[in-house]
Amino acid sequence: MGRIHLAEIKIAGCHFPCTFTVMDSDGKGLGDKNMDMLFGLDMLKRHRCNIDLANNCLVFNSANGPVTAPFMHEYELGQEKGGTKGFDVQAANEEQEKMEIEYERKRARSESGQEGDGEKDKKKSDA
Repeated sequence: MGRIHLAEIKIAGCHFPCTFTVMDSDGKGLGDKNMDMLFGLDMLKRHRCNIDLANNCLVFNSANGPVTAPFMHEYELGQEKGGTKGFDVQAANEEQEKMEIEYERKRARSESGQEGDGEKDKKKSDA
């Protein structure tokens, strides 16, 4: 939809100039209605960022020294954003168990049907 050529974002008390592309969120274009913002590779390179997985943070290398921004944990993000906040483990486990039982029933029916057909074919070939 457009481009913001210069906007400052504040991370851990420091301001960083950034450029943003604004996209539609109706699902027809490049935008994703579930994504609030994407900090792209262009900005990571511009600010000489390091992804520090050992310390679970993004490190910006500013003129005043490194600035760290911690990554959010899965449990802090809603399910619509790919996280597990509000996720009902018990309900998910129950659903999984039901699916496994149904799968086993179908497999058992399929195997019993195949054995019956195999025995019929064997009897035909013996005759």
